[in-house]
Amino acid sequence: MLGSWLKTFLPGRRSIPDKAAEPDFDPQTLPWIDRPEADLEGYLRGLSKAEQDMFGPALRSWRDLGYAIFPQAVSHELIDAYLADIEELYAQRRWRALVLGESFGVQPVQALSRETLEGEHHLRLMDFHNHSVAGKKLALNAKAVTFLRHVFQDEVVAMQSLTFIHGSEQWTHQDFPYVVAQIPSHLAASWIALEDVHPDAGPLGYFPGSHRLPKFNFGNGLFLTPESPLREDAFREHLERHCAARGIERQVFLPRKGDMFVWHAALAHGGTKVNNPNLTRKSFVTHYSSLRAYPRDRRAPEVIPRRWTWNGAHLYENPLLPEEENAFRRGEAVE
Repeated sequence: MLGSWLKTFLPGRRSIPDKAAEPDFDPQTLPWIDRPEADLEGYLRGLSKAEQDMFGPALRSWRDLGYAIFPQAVSHELIDAYLADIEELYAQRRWRALVLGESFGVQPVQALSRETLEGEHHLRLMDFHNHSVAGKKLALNAKAVTFLRHVFQDEVVAMQSLTFIHGSEQWTHQDFPYVVAQIPSHLAASWIALEDVHPDAGPLGYFPGSHRLPKFNFGNGLFLTPESPLREDAFREHLERHCAARGIERQVFLPRKGDMFVWHAALAHGGTKVNNPNLTRKSFVTHYSSLRAYPRDRRAPEVIPRRWTWNGAHLYENPLLPEEENAFRRGEAVE
């Protein structure tokens, strides 16, 4: 289920690695914090007191549990600007921003009615940050990019974004088989609550410490490809079985508007069941890599990309729709 949707738009190459019984990330290119010899406490002592206080607990959580939580990471003003951009997009529907839905696949917004957009509960608005300055600033918010700069020890690049209005109800999965940079382990994601999330709205579920589980072999390596003999159902079963064997129970993230959850490439997570379909679960997801691992945009890898930079991190302008870049400018007035 998951891969059949994601393969239509998620970034990265889908090369097939050498077959192996237990494929894994290349230990030579792992982020330093994922290496067995990593001296996190020594690293933290080299930071200022303010940095230690701000990022020390988050880095320890990342190392041990595979995620970090940042309460009130972004302003409500910025969120409101982004939600106003989406409302304008839905009301006018004259842009070619892409949406993904179970009933219609991938379509530009201008091809769909407002009733269809609002009635599709598993809809994903794809890379709307290219159209929206507010979306760009959400993706490159200071807490996320500063934290990930510590993780990657490199400049941070936002690879893509997804905007959800309702709970996704996605199966348990890890991101790296779908979202692939040139260095697959250089991957992280953030999930920002655009509103307070109700327990019945299908909140994000995650398995603490699951980033250390044995990697799943799709039959031709780490990454799901059209040729992979094993599919998403086997992937889900592998993750949930290994979590159960280690006593790792699923936790649920119930954030307030503005809270942010940042997770490791290999953290098992998914969307929990939506018990009340009348409830929304507005959220903004960004996947990140390092500049070294993601030097070109997936949509035109042969082209030197135009960068948009904020807080010392980057994202690439859409080379396929340059005339619609930053069409929604409300975010310019918001820090």
